Amino acid sequence: MLCPHCGKENPDGAEVCQHCGEPLPPAGQPPRLLSQIQGLIPAEPVITLGERRAPDHPAPLHQLPTIPPAPVLAARPEPDVGSEDGGVAPRAPERERNVALWTLAGASLLLILLGSIWNGLAPLPAPVRPSVKNAYAFIEILPIDANVLVAWDYDPATQGEMQLLAQPILHHLQRKQVNMVFMSLRPFGPEVAADAQALTASLAPGAALVAPSPTQLGYIPGESIALRALALSPVIASNRPRLSAQEAGMRPTQNIDAFDLLIQITAEMNSSREWVEQVASRSNAPLIVAASGGAAPLLRPYEQTGQIRVLLAGYPDALAYEQLLGQAGPATQQATSQALLTIFFLGVVLFAALRSLLRPDH
Repeated sequence: MLCPHCGKENPDGAEVCQHCGEPLPPAGQPPRLLSQIQGLIPAEPVITLGERRAPDHPAPLHQLPTIPPAPVLAARPEPDVGSEDGGVAPRAPERERNVALWTLAGASLLLILLGSIWNGLAPLPAPVRPSVKNAYAFIEILPIDANVLVAWDYDPATQGEMQLLAQPILHHLQRKQVNMVFMSLRPFGPEVAADAQALTASLAPGAALVAPSPTQLGYIPGESIALRALALSPVIASNRPRLSAQEAGMRPTQNIDAFDLLIQITAEMNSSREWVEQVASRSNAPLIVAASGGAAPLLRPYEQTGQIRVLLAGYPDALAYEQLLGQAGPATQQATSQALLTIFFLGVVLFAALRSLLRPDH
């Protein structure tokens, strides 16, 4: 028996602890451990809400209620790859409705596009600015024997943009059968002029045949000095033999006033500024400038003050001029190509959408 006071072992039946002398509890009473230690919190029974305490004497096993086991569902066999019986049945009515709607939309779009193709793929009428109308009017009122000076002041690097404007202007001059004089402040100016003539002859061969051959003053070096000499005497300023100019009716004593119209086709702002300062200020003939899209905004003040009578710029003006002429040119062909490209991409998008709808679900 253990002593509850000192914890030492004592023989059974002893009434007093042989080690500390304290009385031992009777043999029938269970020992009380740590009964004399102060400050302990008495143990409390743990009661859990919602639960019942287990009975002191559990019931025998044969008295427990018998619960039948739950049936085990047989696993559904997985469908074979490529079989038509899928895991989820497709919603056929909804798919058919979507396919019908997309087919109807695609058919309507194709009808609209085919209608534009049957109309010759003509682009929508471009807005015609007053400058385009004025340039057209200046050339349209020229008599047959009028003299027009055309300056080709751009290089092959900008030929793709500038030829859009040069071609309808040149075609209009040929149709009016005026006397044209070509010159350039750029070394490759005569070559780009020849390319423009060849393009115009391929697009409108009739007007090119009846028009007089242009007089070639060629490349005149010197920038502002060359333009000052041109204003005093175009024949003397030219490096070409004077015989060709004299055969065209031009004399060395004639100055810039011998021309009824001045046209400059340029891709640079400085070149047009020199034309305004050195040539237009000494001539009574109107100056028409066909400039690139980058140079045109810098030349607007000269147009607003009247030093440049008409300023044309970029693809929109070229397309509008061709529409006034009623003759398809490079700008119209470019607009047609853009329309065909748009049709192609719309067709690709429509085909991809229909293919995704018609693809079977896996």
